[in-house]
Amino acid sequence: MSGISLTGLASGLNTSEMIEALMKIEKIPYTSLETKKNAIAGNQTLIRNLNTKILALRTTATELMYSTAFKQSSAISSDTSTVNVTASETAAPGSYSVQVGKLAQKHVVGSAEFKADDLSTLSGTFTLKGKNGSVSKDISISTGAGITNQKMLEKLRDDINSAKAGTTASIIETSPGNLTLVLTADNFGEDSDIRIGAGAADSHVYLGGDTDALNLLDDLGIKKAGVNEPNTKQEAQNAEAIVNGIAITSGSNTLKNIVPGLTIDLLKSNSSSTVTVNTDATKVASKVQAFVDAYNDAVTLIRESSAKGAVMQGDSTLRMLQQELSDLVNGTVGGKFGDKNANYAGAFSMLSEIGLEIDKGITSGSQMTGKISFDKDKFIEAFKNDSDSVFQLFAYDGTEGEKDGGIAVRMYQSLGTWTKSNTGFLAYKLSGYDSDIKMITEQMDSMNMRLKSKEAKLQAQFAAMESALSSLHNQQSWLSSQIASLSYSN
Repeated sequence: MSGISLTGLASGLNTSEMIEALMKIEKIPYTSLETKKNAIAGNQTLIRNLNTKILALRTTATELMYSTAFKQSSAISSDTSTVNVTASETAAPGSYSVQVGKLAQKHVVGSAEFKADDLSTLSGTFTLKGKNGSVSKDISISTGAGITNQKMLEKLRDDINSAKAGTTASIIETSPGNLTLVLTADNFGEDSDIRIGAGAADSHVYLGGDTDALNLLDDLGIKKAGVNEPNTKQEAQNAEAIVNGIAITSGSNTLKNIVPGLTIDLLKSNSSSTVTVNTDATKVASKVQAFVDAYNDAVTLIRESSAKGAVMQGDSTLRMLQQELSDLVNGTVGGKFGDKNANYAGAFSMLSEIGLEIDKGITSGSQMTGKISFDKDKFIEAFKNDSDSVFQLFAYDGTEGEKDGGIAVRMYQSLGTWTKSNTGFLAYKLSGYDSDIKMITEQMDSMNMRLKSKEAKLQAQFAAMESALSSLHNQQSWLSSQIASLSYSN
């Protein structure tokens, strides 16, 4: 009878609702386990998010352990129409004279002029080679009914461009109704020009082939008649400049690392400019701002998740991490006040001295957030006055490990114990959640099997009851009919 439900046919009772109500009571322990499992999974997600934020904080702190973070440079050109310049971290402060003689040019080759609507009379094939010999494509032209010069040139343009051999083809209207095919080298400089010939494994682009191919190039006007030279419209040209008295020749108008750490873009020929490189305190401040933002993100998540009424209210791990973060940024560097280590040369001992302070100006506990406020102006002033001391405040190695090391150093060392894969504090907590979820899932699976068995048993019992009642009703009806017939016969 399992699985059969005779819903009140004999009893008049809604047995389905009765079974559902009984099973709802039976499922209370299962529902409790499900709620607990979901809560643990939510905590696990929160810890994963926190782990990500602590890793981000450790990364930003790590950057501040190295001098490159405090040697950010910016470069200024005295004439931005002549030279544009950008500086990397390795650019050394200084002044550089840049005299631009010539700008690099791309080689431009043009065809003869063709009447667009006239029928094409050209046919044949030539070979296009380029990209250091790695590209070789036969370009064919064929005549036929309805093929005009315009269609011929358009197909020629498309075939050349699809080859991607180091030159780009375009069509221009040189005069009303007349078209010219233009080939422009993809790269600047003399080493990337377009040539007529068999081709070689170098940086040039070659148009050529057998005698018929050269004749076709003649007919197109791409090749000068009688000589293996292209019909040049603009010569390929290298850039020429003098930087601090040193002559430079380049196939590009962008000069990289001629001065270490500088990228110089040449913009105007026969002109000059002075490039000045200085340490950029604002860029350094942006590195510190990234650290502050990462710290505040982590602290905010911790406080919001462990506050009164929150999902992990009073969690000991979160409380411990919150306290450790506070200690890390509030501790002194280089030893105690008035008792610095002999090898600590920095003038600053605490972050507050350079504009970083937790809950600055807040005295009410209810208003405290645990976040760092960053006075960028104060930081920039301190950095300009004593950049090395600012660096030491973050990067000092210390003699007693985390106790007197720089802020970034102690952050790097301490947070590693929290974020290390498999063995870190947060990884350990996540592993505990995994075990709890696995155990609860096994309990739920086992309980679910018992619930299904219980429901099937109830359904069978109620079905048996309905069957018995139905049988009794049938017997009652038979007896009633027999009594009635006896009465009638009398």
